[in-house]
Amino acid sequence: MKAPLKIALRYVFSFRSFHFITFISLLSGIGIAIGVAALIIVTSLFNGFREFAQEEIIGLDPHLRILPNKTQVFDITPLKLDSLAQSYGFQYFPFVESKIILSGKEGFRVAVLYGIEDTKFYQHPIRNKVIPGSNLSRSPKIPNGALLGITIVDLDLKFHNNSLTFITLEDFEKSALAFSLPSKYTLPIEGIFQTNNTEYDNNFIFANYSATYPILHIKPNYFSGIDIRIGNISKIEDLKEALQKAFKNFRILTWYDLNKSILNAMQFERIAVFIILSLIIAIAVFNVLASLVMTVLEKKPDIASLIAIGATKKQIKRIFTLQGTIIGAISTLVGLLLGLGLTIGQIKFEWVKLNTQKYIISALPMKIEPLTVLAIIVVSLFLSFIATIYPARKASEVNVAETIFRE
Repeated sequence: MKAPLKIALRYVFSFRSFHFITFISLLSGIGIAIGVAALIIVTSLFNGFREFAQEEIIGLDPHLRILPNKTQVFDITPLKLDSLAQSYGFQYFPFVESKIILSGKEGFRVAVLYGIEDTKFYQHPIRNKVIPGSNLSRSPKIPNGALLGITIVDLDLKFHNNSLTFITLEDFEKSALAFSLPSKYTLPIEGIFQTNNTEYDNNFIFANYSATYPILHIKPNYFSGIDIRIGNISKIEDLKEALQKAFKNFRILTWYDLNKSILNAMQFERIAVFIILSLIIAIAVFNVLASLVMTVLEKKPDIASLIAIGATKKQIKRIFTLQGTIIGAISTLVGLLLGLGLTIGQIKFEWVKLNTQKYIISALPMKIEPLTVLAIIVVSLFLSFIATIYPARKASEVNVAETIFRE
């Protein structure tokens, strides 16, 4: 073992003379370990929530959406998607959507009427979310029936003969300008769905296209857009590029584009928490710096003796650089084991459970990302190394003659 490393280890593990400097070093190590563990746990929690949110979004939202550049609706007849659907293995759902006004006991509210092309309506994933036995009329199938979000039903809407009565927002605006009463429309209720996604449960009403296009005053085969769901999610970007080449006058949006605001907000929160929790490590590292400075002052005679017998300034610097780095490395390792242990324990044993009556998950979701853990280790070791620069330089500048004369 080289002399600088041997001396550095002796300074780090000098438990025989437990004094204030040793106490400060111990507190520094504990602080770094807690900071590393907290970062791993919290970032894993954010990663878990992000993955859960993505699964929920991908599970029901379209993976890709084709929209016109200018017009509100367009004729889908010229668009031939069947060949691309076979090549990339996707389903497509032409849709039309419009805002409607519902009347309930507590007043009026706005919802979204979402009409799906007739042959695709019974293939849409929303049908997998229909609550068994929720058909208000108890008949096995209702022609042109609508599917309502469970929260919309909870609003005590005014139902008549198991049908939903509403007016369209467009008709309401026209009637307001003409000082006349808007036309009312009805749709039979086929069932109630529950997705545990507030956007859908609170706002959406699904129906087939035949029932919706007369209400919305549009021509047959005219749609607001086309939703696409692909079997292999990793091929989204390739499919987007192929669609963009095939349909140059249309906008092609991925699920990320459609949910960019919430995903960017989650990413910003994760980065902000990473920075804030890194301050715990930074404060602990300042204590490492303080303990090294005090060690240099205490060990001046030892440093002078080493220089006197031939130790170079580079070797003296290395002693204290190694001392601080060893403290940081051991503390980082302890924090790493603690953080990973608690995170893996939560993943496997679900120590922290959630009330399933209030939340849609049974326990806090956690996900360990190796690159994030590596970044935490690098930050901790880097800060620990930075803290050694000033004390190491001061140690190498010790005046041998002055120190020996004072001793």
